[in-house]
Amino acid sequence: MANVSKGHATEATRAVLLALDRCGLAWKLEAATAVALGGGRAGTPLPDLARAVTWMIVIGGDGTILQTARALVDHPMPILGVNPGQSLGFMTDTRVQDVIATLDDMRAGNFTLLERGMLRAAVGGADGSATLLPPALNDVVFIHGAHAQLIVLNVLVNGEFFTTYAADGLVLATATGSTAHAMSAGGPILFPDTAALVLTPICPHTLTNRPIILPRGYRVDVRMGEPHREVGVAVDGQVAHQLAPGELVQMQLDTRVTRFVHSTRHSFGDVLREKLHWRGDLRVDRSRE
Repeated sequence: MANVSKGHATEATRAVLLALDRCGLAWKLEAATAVALGGGRAGTPLPDLARAVTWMIVIGGDGTILQTARALVDHPMPILGVNPGQSLGFMTDTRVQDVIATLDDMRAGNFTLLERGMLRAAVGGADGSATLLPPALNDVVFIHGAHAQLIVLNVLVNGEFFTTYAADGLVLATATGSTAHAMSAGGPILFPDTAALVLTPICPHTLTNRPIILPRGYRVDVRMGEPHREVGVAVDGQVAHQLAPGELVQMQLDTRVTRFVHSTRHSFGDVLREKLHWRGDLRVDRSRE
């Protein structure tokens, strides 16, 4: 399946299909992807597709991966993320030009299945009701609406009061999400198979409020503090909930995971160096001048 709203992703999909044919691998198309490609190809709605295939190629940026991961949360099939060429794409770490080599690696067994933790969040109402939010592969973010005002959030860890944040917002990220909004807010980068959460305030009023790493099994509860101001809760930046006074958002790592096909020809360190434009050994660089 592909992000068919972008023309370059559609062209990349055609290249991926040629690679699959060349490698002799049978494939099916997601319905919207098939329509975008044209040519009379039959497509399958994603829920049905998830029951008909053994692994999924997702072509697009990280937003496409996030959307697909939510849709496949109860069908934990491996995902191969393919970058169509114009996306930052930490999770779509296979370039189109490398697809054939990656498929050859998979056929030869030169790959790993990487399990990335997901974040489960539920909103508890003052009346005792509970609403389960969609699972997050990246993060759950608390932020003000249209106005640049501080929001006040009371945070508990494992049921005990932790601290009150007065900040522009708050990010609770998985290891996967540590390279997304949390990184922009100054949080640490975690390797994606790290079983941990990162709690990162956005522009905190108290400068000693620093990012915190919490291990698997810990629960984080967030409630609106005073003064009450508009607080939005965003799941992976794609699903929103308006937090009401008295509501409590409970979050912890889910037992469900998203599985990714990872070719052994490159590492997460390679991805970081490429995406973040990190330099190599400066001494080596100077010696070549």
